Amino acid sequence: MINFSNYSFKYKGNEKFALKDVNLAIPEKAFLGLSGVSGSGKTSLLYSICGIIPHFYKGDFYGHVSIAGFDTVETPIGELSKIAAIVLEDVDSSFACTYPEDEIVFGLRNFGHTKAEAEEIADETMKVLGITDLRGKLIRSLSGGQKRKTALAAAIAIKPRVLLLDEPTGELDPEAKIQVFEILEKLNAEGLTIVISERNENLLRKYCTSEYTVTNA
Repeated sequence: MINFSNYSFKYKGNEKFALKDVNLAIPEKAFLGLSGVSGSGKTSLLYSICGIIPHFYKGDFYGHVSIAGFDTVETPIGELSKIAAIVLEDVDSSFACTYPEDEIVFGLRNFGHTKAEAEEIADETMKVLGITDLRGKLIRSLSGGQKRKTALAAAIAIKPRVLLLDEPTGELDPEAKIQVFEILEKLNAEGLTIVISERNENLLRKYCTSEYTVTNA
């Protein structure tokens, strides 16, 4: 599903490589946890899978990265976004709408769903994540954890083949962290390929089917 071959990347203007000599094959339906110290390149790896690198972040790109058979350099990011959805660590930067339900509908409409279809899917997704009580509330007024759940809902609603998550449980209490991982575990069992960066390695070991330690050394 996802393949890195002799891959290295250095951001424009940086002397140090963000990722160095990565060779990694992630099979379809994997639930892969990314571990590593702060600054090791976990976020850069996720960006490389979905094409944010090199389409948005430029730099020195070596080797080859592909997802579902598509080369991430040659394939437009609009096409890659139909395969992989990403939930960013800085969720505030990803919101385009004022209300949670509209955020979910917005993504679905961009993928060709009618307004009625999008609203129905949004309703169901909010139920799955237990955030129906957020309907009608301003996103800017939500807690950090509520914002993360809203971003996750918007990502899974479009039914991507691959879901990428960058520290998705930040600002969640221990019980909510487990709830998120249980939802992800269920989605993975239904066939969704998941790659997640998470500081809590105990959660990775409990729920993920495999783990990869990222290093730019």
